[in-house]
Amino acid sequence: MKKTTSEFSVLFITLFFIACKPDKINIVPHEINPDADIFYKQALVLLEYYDKDSTVKCLNILEHALVMDSLNPDYYGLKAKLLAEMGLLDSALIVQSHADKTGAITGEYLFQLGLFQAAKEMGVEAKESFKRSNEYLQTVLKKYPDSLGAFIIQQAANSLYLGQDSLFMDDVQEIRKRFPNRQMEVEMTRRVKPSSLIKQIRNIEIDARYDINFNLDSLMEEAERTGKSIISVK
Repeated sequence: MKKTTSEFSVLFITLFFIACKPDKINIVPHEINPDADIFYKQALVLLEYYDKDSTVKCLNILEHALVMDSLNPDYYGLKAKLLAEMGLLDSALIVQSHADKTGAITGEYLFQLGLFQAAKEMGVEAKESFKRSNEYLQTVLKKYPDSLGAFIIQQAANSLYLGQDSLFMDDVQEIRKRFPNRQMEVEMTRRVKPSSLIKQIRNIEIDARYDINFNLDSLMEEAERTGKSIISVK
């Protein structure tokens, strides 16, 4: 798998956070199924590799985890993310939408759902997902104000909901005071335009389609060159 999704991955591989008691929004973390989590951890190990075979193996392992625990948001979220990175955006959207309908969702994955919807030009649905993500993460931040991961995604969700990249982490001085020990991460992340994530996801899908079409065209050319039909070749 090509490393063309670095900004996309930054927000979805390392920025996990823990929440506790609910406010108006239920942020109680999902109770981990130890047996299912064994498969999930195996899948996480495979994330260190960027080849397509490892990604396919990772997806297969996640299927085992979901069979054992069909309500874990992380299992759905990682599966959807990997599908999107492979250019299978329609499949990624189906997985993340199903997770939302079953309640296996968090503010982080509502944001991911919004990105997928926006990339598919589902503007109304995307705006609603970004709104819900923003509200969910604001609730998390009331309990965990020092969570940089939750703060970054909340800021991105809010800026995309309002349709203005300029609102993303705009109060630089206040953010630096709030996270004095995370200056490097703050500086790296605040330069990302949230809308660029949507463009990246869309471009990944386009590139994947191009690769498929290119491979099919090459196969047809080879068949014509050798005088064989790809249908009749045995």
